Amino acid sequence: MSFKLENEVAWESSVRGILHRQLFVHPKPLPSSVSLSGEIGLITGANGGLGLEAARQLLQLGLSGLILAVRSQTKGEDASRKLSQEFPNVEIHVWVVDMADYDSIVAFADRCRKLERLDFAILNAAVQQGSFSRYEKTGHEMTIQTNYLSTILLVLLLTTVMKEKKGREAGKPPIISIVGSDTMYLSNFETSGSILPQLDDPARFSGFQQYRDSKMLLMMFVSRLVEKVSPDDVLINVCNPGLTAGTELQRDNKNTGFATRLVIPPFVKIVGRSVEAGASVYVHALVAEGRGSHGSFISDWSIKP
Repeated sequence: MSFKLENEVAWESSVRGILHRQLFVHPKPLPSSVSLSGEIGLITGANGGLGLEAARQLLQLGLSGLILAVRSQTKGEDASRKLSQEFPNVEIHVWVVDMADYDSIVAFADRCRKLERLDFAILNAAVQQGSFSRYEKTGHEMTIQTNYLSTILLVLLLTTVMKEKKGREAGKPPIISIVGSDTMYLSNFETSGSILPQLDDPARFSGFQQYRDSKMLLMMFVSRLVEKVSPDDVLINVCNPGLTAGTELQRDNKNTGFATRLVIPPFVKIVGRSVEAGASVYVHALVAEGRGSHGSFISDWSIKP
């Protein structure tokens, strides 16, 4: 790593750097020529928060069809109704997928394969656990199972599906944008041995630490994957909305400790971005960076180290 790059990473991971990004870096306008007319996309974790707002912003760009991939059919239908009231002429479908379950993910990808076209996928679904729990079917800790293992399975399956799809205009490849986090800069798991046993160890567990480690693993995976996937076939990137108020990330966090109840909420309220700003990073990653974003980490509306 060059000295310049080391300095950039050090700044991105510092408290000053984080606060500067959160408080003083603002959304960039999209090119006026952007139109998603005729395109079909999907968003996981789309029933609320960033996923739902990203859906709204993409529909404003003329998107012709949208799949809301959700864990709860009821919540998904509620989200679909909200969007349909604002965009009555767009086909919006609700598909159920359990992002912890491999069988559910394979079935979801098979369903995607039957689509006439699929122009983009935003993989937004993630969890941050307050206490240690395992997913019974695999034995892995739930954060790692959902945010990393299951997500990379879906990435691999969708990469194959999207390469098969026809109907893209010449020179415009389909896009998979995976939601990451700048907390990955703070990841510190041991890399000299096997990684998963560490992350499945309840004695090591910390909810925030597990979350940031899962996002670092995702970035590492994407960095290797793009060596095998041409951006002419499928363009793959990772986008970071930043700390955002009003999301459902900690919906499964049962931790009732002092920090969770009394410190984190006011901090997020003060320095957190609006859902609209956070979701606009997703849109930027899809339409503004082009082939240069293949394998890249997009944060603050630009490509970062």
